[in-house]
Amino acid sequence: MKNPFVYLLIAFMALTSCSSDDDKGSTGSREIKYEITGNYSGAKIDVTYTENGGATTAEATKLPWTKTFTAAADTHGAGFSAGAGDAKPGEKITLSIYQGGKLKKSQEATATSDGMLIANVTTTF
Repeated sequence: MKNPFVYLLIAFMALTSCSSDDDKGSTGSREIKYEITGNYSGAKIDVTYTENGGATTAEATKLPWTKTFTAAADTHGAGFSAGAGDAKPGEKITLSIYQGGKLKKSQEATATSDGMLIANVTTTF
């Protein structure tokens, strides 16, 4: 079985390399919520997320999973990734990012025939 952490590392590197130059001066709520929903039935999903420029890891042991934080004034983007290696083929998860209670972006992933379930989503604000 392939190691899901390799995929999470690649996804996290993509998250942290995003440029936010086009979003300087944007306004709006600084309340950010990450959410994972779906029908995944395995033991845990490994989650890596950015919070005010720093990377944090967590485990989601049941769905739905959420993380809410207030973004710093100099933070102009958010993103997270999730992965599991014990999913049943066809199981799905959806990663969503909300800003001020409004959906900014979401991404769905479906488990492969070998049980790999990997997703990532990023947005700017």
